[in-house]
Amino acid sequence: MKGLAYFLIVLFPALIIGTTVYLTRSWPPTGSLTIVTWTIAWLISMIIVTVLYLLLIHRPNMKRLQNSKKPNTGESKQH
Repeated sequence: MKGLAYFLIVLFPALIIGTTVYLTRSWPPTGSLTIVTWTIAWLISMIIVTVLYLLLIHRPNMKRLQNSKKPNTGESKQH
């Protein structure tokens, strides 16, 4: 699961930024519109990375921690 999470965290921003650069390839690289467009694509990519991190990595870890804090309910008998 973590391998998939890391793969998605790399894949989505690469696709967004790569597509943006491809679609703006004929624009002047130092133009204001180009810089604004690339910045917006970067910001969206970083937001997606943050959300994916929280959903795919942080949330399963929290479930594991909650399960380890639960008291044993008759699973282990005392002799």
